[in-house]
Order: sequence, then C-alpha cells, then structure tokens
Amino acid sequence: MPTPEPDPHLIRLGLSPDYTQEELRAAYAALVASLPASEQDDLRDSHNVLNARIRRRLPRDEVILPPPGYKAPQPAYVPPARPASFDLDDYDNRWVTAFGPVIVALIAIGVSKTPLGFFLDGFHVWTHEFGHATVAWLAGHTASPLPIGWTNTGPKTPFVYFGIIFLLVVLIVAGIRERKVWPVLIAVTLLPLQFYLSWVQPEHRYDLWVAFVGCGGELYLSAAAIALFHVRLPEKFGWGWCRYLFVFLGAGVFARAFTMWRDIRYGRIPLPFGSMVGGEEDAGGDLNILQDDFGWKDRQIIATYNNLATACLLAIVVVHLFFALGADRLVRNLWSRVLPGNSVD
Repeated sequence: MPTPEPDPHLIRLGLSPDYTQEELRAAYAALVASLPASEQDDLRDSHNVLNARIRRRLPRDEVILPPPGYKAPQPAYVPPARPASFDLDDYDNRWVTAFGPVIVALIAIGVSKTPLGFFLDGFHVWTHEFGHATVAWLAGHTASPLPIGWTNTGPKTPFVYFGIIFLLVVLIVAGIRERKVWPVLIAVTLLPLQFYLSWVQPEHRYDLWVAFVGCGGELYLSAAAIALFHVRLPEKFGWGWCRYLFVFLGAGVFARAFTMWRDIRYGRIPLPFGSMVGGEEDAGGDLNILQDDFGWKDRQIIATYNNLATACLLAIVVVHLFFALGADRLVRNLWSRVLPGNSVD
C-alpha cells in the first residue's frame, strides 16, 4: 500500500502525520498567539469554520476545544409558561371585559331593590349635584356640589377656566407618555366643549343647562361611570380596581333614575317638583326653573329626560359591545401609527 503524501498544512504547523490531540491544541494556540490582536478577534469569531476544517483531519470522536478566551453565546432566556389566571385587573382578559361590568351592575341593581338600597341614596343625590357642577365648571363658573342636595354656583372666573384646561392637558400628556389612547381622546373631546360652554353659548342658555343637568347628571354621569370600566386611564388613577366600585355605584344610580323616569312617563309617580332642601313647594327646584323660567311643559320635560335615559342606556350597551368584541384594538392600532415603537394600550 503506497505511503500517503504528507499534508503540507500539517508540515506548516509542525505536526507529523501521526499527531496527537495535545500537539494539535499546542500548535493551534501558537498559531493564534502569533497573530495580531485584531486578527485574533476575527479568528475567535470564525472558530466554528476553523474547527470544521481541522475536524476533517481528526477522528469523529475527537473534541475540538474553542480558541483561548472564547465565550460561547448563551441561549436567550425563555421564562416558563405562566398558568392561566383570572385576574380581575386585566384589561386584556376577554372574560373580565365581557362579563365583569355586567355582573357588578346586576349586583348593584339587585341591592338597590332591597332595604340595603338606602346606602345608594347618598350617591344618587351627590350624582345629581355633580350634574350641576360639571356644566358650571366646564362653563368656567365656580361650583361646590354638596351631598346634602345643594350645589352652590358662583361667577365665571379665569381660575376655573384655565384650571380645567390644565387638568385636561395633564390628562393628554399622561396618556401620551403611557401610550394610552382613550385619556387623550376624552380630553380632546372635552376641550372644544369647554370652549363652547364658556365663550359661545349665551348666559341664559347656561342657566338652562345648569337646571337641566341635575336630573340629567343622574343619567349621563352614572352612564359614564359604567362605560369608563373599559377605559385604560393613567396609572396614577389606580383605575384597575376602582372601576368596579364606579360600575357598582353608577349602575345603582342609573337604574334608579332610569326607572323613575319610566314610571313618570307611564303615570305611576308624579314629576319631582321642588328640591330636596326646600321640599316640594320650593320654586327654585330644577323642574320648576325649567317650567317657570324657560316655559317647558310637563310633556316636554318627561319626553326629554326619557329620551336622555334611553340614549344613555344605548351608549352603555354600545360601548360595552365595542370593547367586549375587541373592536377597540382598531383604535389602538391606529394610535400605534401615531406613536410607533412600543405597544399601545
């Protein structure tokens, strides 16, 4: 059998045809050490290729050691799969989104029909007073809603006007920083409404709205408290768990106001003239002002508030279905194009 020609690469490395693994390691280390530092780095980066070439001259069961100083890349850490959990604070849990507010609202309505419903009476009165105050504040007037059935309103002041603007701007900035679209949309919607109520509408119209939104606030503020369950507000609000409380209180107040105006419509109970403080004979009651100062007839008052109650109920249903069916993702996807980068809530 003819003797194989010696490999010129082995001769260059100073190895005999019957080299050992220790000789190969020493020759390889000497080769690496003889190169400039930059070439040593390149050599370490391409050690797999070099090892593959050298491995051709070794038996398959031999092991090639990496170059000196080489650190093998570590595999990326993959956390273990978390078990499925029913987190009531999770906005992305479809079960919570679909059934959470419904269950809480049904509990609130059930409680309102029991003797324990008197606990909700105070919140009903306060919601009524906040109805007066919200329009006053948006129109730049001072207002102090008190839970005793009285709201003290004052003149228009720059402090209230610019204070509301400041709060809305803070809401916009917080929404942008935390990449939450709904706080920004709410604030952007309220800003032109505030401008209209403050500078465009005539003063007598302001008096009409202040009188109307007492009973109206019982409907639209409680409906807003329910609808806001789905809205991701800034972290400072601590809204994750508070939203359940607001749904409970809002549903109790809305159910009572909605039922009251349906009973008035069908003649089961009379119109609530007068006021809580002055009694039924108080000419300064909200409905008295609508009737005496602005000429509203009983039929107009009943129809208007019933239409508002129906509109608020439809708004609650539409908002709930919008989020329960995941349609809000379309809005968030559009918002992510405005603020590219991280995910948008």
